[in-house]
Amino acid sequence: MVFDQYTIFAIAAVVLATARYGTYFYTIHQGQTKPHAFSWLLWGMVTGVGTLAQFDLNGGPSAYALAFVSITCLMIAVLSFFIGERDYTKSDWFALVACFIAVPLWQVTNNPLIALVLIMVIDALTYWPTIRKSFHKPDTEPPISYGFAGMRYFLMLFAVPDPTWQTLMYPFFLMITDWGFAIYIVIRRWQMGYPLHEYSKPK
Repeated sequence: MVFDQYTIFAIAAVVLATARYGTYFYTIHQGQTKPHAFSWLLWGMVTGVGTLAQFDLNGGPSAYALAFVSITCLMIAVLSFFIGERDYTKSDWFALVACFIAVPLWQVTNNPLIALVLIMVIDALTYWPTIRKSFHKPDTEPPISYGFAGMRYFLMLFAVPDPTWQTLMYPFFLMITDWGFAIYIVIRRWQMGYPLHEYSKPK
């Protein structure tokens, strides 16, 4: 079987995603990471919808890599309800309800580009529960894992056979948000005197 360059980049993205989730599951096992179930549930749902939109836009092998991410996010969401962050605030519930209301809206449009823009807006909302939690507890999220996450989306940019700004905008958006969140965690850890990443020795 012959793989073209787009499939190779998609496979590389999946391999990197596996490494990303491997580090995440490791820190969960060590009791260092406390994932927020709301964010992971919504990330799984929204990325799944984004995967379908990417298929409609002929995003090529990058769509399969996104599907892998969606399934894994849903697995972490299930795990999070048992061992993750249990401090759910009103704003967390608001973000959850808003996303559940907004997600079906992508189905009422026949324009996959509009659906993708809507998904990116919803995806930004899904970050709120984890952003809020990490502001007070930055040691409960691993920045290295989110660094890997952004890199996998970087590889996905090269897994699109006919790259246009429409087919590249979703993986690019996900890359920026994951890297931005990694930087946010590092800054909050530094401000609160925590180790800058989960493999640092405590002060």
